[in-house]
Amino acid sequence: MKNLIIPFILCLCFLSALRAQTESNVSNVATTAAPFLEIGVGARAIAMGGAFVATANDASALYWNPAGVGRLTRPEILFVHTDWIAGVNFDFAGAILPLGRIGTLGASLTSLSMKDMMVRTIEQPEGTGEFFHIGDMALMLTYGFKLTERFAMGFNAKYIYQKIWEETAQGFAVDIGSIFTTGLHGMRIGAALTNFGTDLQMTGKNLLVYHDIDPYHLGNNDRRTD
Repeated sequence: MKNLIIPFILCLCFLSALRAQTESNVSNVATTAAPFLEIGVGARAIAMGGAFVATANDASALYWNPAGVGRLTRPEILFVHTDWIAGVNFDFAGAILPLGRIGTLGASLTSLSMKDMMVRTIEQPEGTGEFFHIGDMALMLTYGFKLTERFAMGFNAKYIYQKIWEETAQGFAVDIGSIFTTGLHGMRIGAALTNFGTDLQMTGKNLLVYHDIDPYHLGNNDRRTD
């Protein structure tokens, strides 16, 4: 098993470099989904500027690097509430349960929400009297374990749900992480690949456009292909 550690770390480094190169060559306009998953968790990790992937030694490892969960030896619970920008509320709740040599299990819930907003249309810019809700949610299950005393791995499986009024989107994603303790003055090497999963696309009746912005051409909802 020890012979697999170095090749695995090299593979993670290669995939990270490949992803960075791909993202630099392809436009990401209108391709980002579930951006709330990029909001960091844990006061200590945020104070370190997010440089927590190799540290990951508390319950916030559920977010930063699931491999850190496998190194924990006692149950932990983490609750986070943040009054974020523009009246947005960010909440995170997570718990881990070590199971001895089997490894460590964890579960967490991430939520992003805000107060209901007034519905405005072109005909009624001051409001129709209706209100709509916006909310994002991610439910995550985590498993972490130690292959050796120096090397740990972990995995996350996520269910993602987004809602804007009558529009919804849902999908799944996974994380994979590793931590290697070098034994050199406590130095550790960590790597995590996060949020790889299915495409998210909003669906719902609110996507229909009832106002023709150009009356001299075909309407926005015309479905003819010729």
